[in-house]
Amino acid sequence: ASSDPVPDPLEPQTKINSFSIREPLLFSLLANSDSVLLAGCGGGYDFMSALPLYFSLKDLGKKVFLANLSFSSLSEPRALNPDDKILTSGFRVHSGTKVKLDRYFPEFYTCQWFHERGEEVEIFAFDHCPGTQNLADCYEWICKGRGIDAIVLVDGGTDSLTYGDECGMGTPVEDHTSMAAVDMVRGVKLKLLCCIGFGVDSFHGISHGLFLQNVATAEKQGHFYGTFSVSRHTPEARKYMDCYQYVASKMQESIVCSSVINGMKGEFGDHHSTQRTKPSKLFINH
Repeated sequence: ASSDPVPDPLEPQTKINSFSIREPLLFSLLANSDSVLLAGCGGGYDFMSALPLYFSLKDLGKKVFLANLSFSSLSEPRALNPDDKILTSGFRVHSGTKVKLDRYFPEFYTCQWFHERGEEVEIFAFDHCPGTQNLADCYEWICKGRGIDAIVLVDGGTDSLTYGDECGMGTPVEDHTSMAAVDMVRGVKLKLLCCIGFGVDSFHGISHGLFLQNVATAEKQGHFYGTFSVSRHTPEARKYMDCYQYVASKMQESIVCSSVINGMKGEFGDHHSTQRTKPSKLFINH
């Protein structure tokens, strides 16, 4: 028996954009956006998983901004300049931010990477446990101040796409906090979630079979807009890999980024390039 088709929540947008297999649907959906906020969904290095999108959208002439639910201690006394604070839970990070050496702070080191290549970039960083409303307020402040018309949350991994009844949940609390906060933001119609790095959450016990089942559920509901691969032969990938290596040389390596890059290099299966993943079993793939 056939069921009635599920209404597409982005139907007005799809009428504007002509979808084709010649172009990933993510870029079709963002075609009419002028100012895009790319935000790390689960904290830590997640915002860096958005860098290939950042470089590509910038090349298209769009204004692109970066944000992240930070794992750095932003609110410690004298940790950051009070002038860079945003409301109660956020900070503006840039190449001139004063930080202690050897500190876990990927947002700052990424700004440094851009600075050394002649570009000044600001990254909005949010306290790790701000509460959903405070986080939503920060997002809304940025969107109003920067004229944002699209938000793309980027999860390094796939545990953001969980319902709560899976046998392995990974670390979804920060992801779901970000998703709830962005959903509360007013004045921005286009809000998307991207999962970068299928397979990397094997380290956290995620069942990727259940993830694929959740993708199928999203497809039935009209909420899934396809996949695409970031090849290491593209300039976006090369810049991402270079930036990650720079940041990782300054502080603790990222399990997600190193796994994604290993897949981009053609590694497969239980391949380890960092001591942080041992003795876990990995599922590296492209």
